[in-house]
Amino acid sequence: MPIVFARVDDRLIHGQIVQAWLPQLNVDEVVIPCTKTNREHLNSGLLRLSLPYEYELTILEVEKVAGYIAKFPQKRLFLLLSCLQDVADAITNAVPLRSVNIGGMHFKEGAQKLADHVFLDTQDRRLLKLVRDLGIAIETRAVPNDTSLSVSEVLHER
Repeated sequence: MPIVFARVDDRLIHGQIVQAWLPQLNVDEVVIPCTKTNREHLNSGLLRLSLPYEYELTILEVEKVAGYIAKFPQKRLFLLLSCLQDVADAITNAVPLRSVNIGGMHFKEGAQKLADHVFLDTQDRRLLKLVRDLGIAIETRAVPNDTSLSVSEVLHER
């Protein structure tokens, strides 16, 4: 499967992605799925500048991601999503996910701390349970050598 890794990180491309994840995963391309509205607000030029030249960057409306993946089965893709709603939308649009890493969901009003870098509100918990119930593994860690925390297990406990 072309998707080597799927990560939710509200900062998208930043130091942890560039310095830790990309070298560890040996990917060819970063794919950022988003809604049409969110795509209009993304600064694609800045995102491109933030990514080393050896990695391709594709920003697509979430409805087009599954088709894009199917066209390039030989590529090793890092799927980078800005929020859990994008994960749910990707699943709804037939993007084949086996697991999701929650890398950074920073504090917002009404959210409770799950980990140092992950805060969840009621909607986030609902979406995570939906993803978990589809059999998709969910874990959180900031960088590859951090200890992985199974978000699926934490949701089950609460």
